[in-house]
Amino acid sequence: MEKYYIIADLKRNPAAGEDVPPVPGAQVYVGRMKAIIEAENWETAMKQGQELILGCLKRHIVPYQWVWMPVKDAEKMGDTSIYDRYPTATRLTYERVKAGLTQKQLAERSGVNIRQIQRVELGESEAGNLTAKNLLALADVLGIDPHELI
Repeated sequence: MEKYYIIADLKRNPAAGEDVPPVPGAQVYVGRMKAIIEAENWETAMKQGQELILGCLKRHIVPYQWVWMPVKDAEKMGDTSIYDRYPTATRLTYERVKAGLTQKQLAERSGVNIRQIQRVELGESEAGNLTAKNLLALADVLGIDPHELI
């Protein structure tokens, strides 16, 4: 038996009248789910991981990208390398979730308006469009260099 690292990136259809710039009608990124599955081979791990993660369908959240790899390889790469290889999340979402913070907690600790954080995470605005003050505040709370958010 070997452990495998299963990743699913999640997206949803936009709500009525909601466009996702720059492509009207594009789908909205929701988040990333990861599972570690112990199985005899990658096919079994992938099947079990899909069954586990597809529970999201009950909430109308659809996985759209699947990645698998043995845990030993994932541990060597680390989450940041995995993110860099599969950059479907906004970096702000990734760093916030990695830090274990909600949007509200990040807003309170950084002093940045929660709506600005939401807009960046939904792809409605680029992190590079934040004021330098807000970018520095977010990076400080997340414990990263500001350029990592851009």
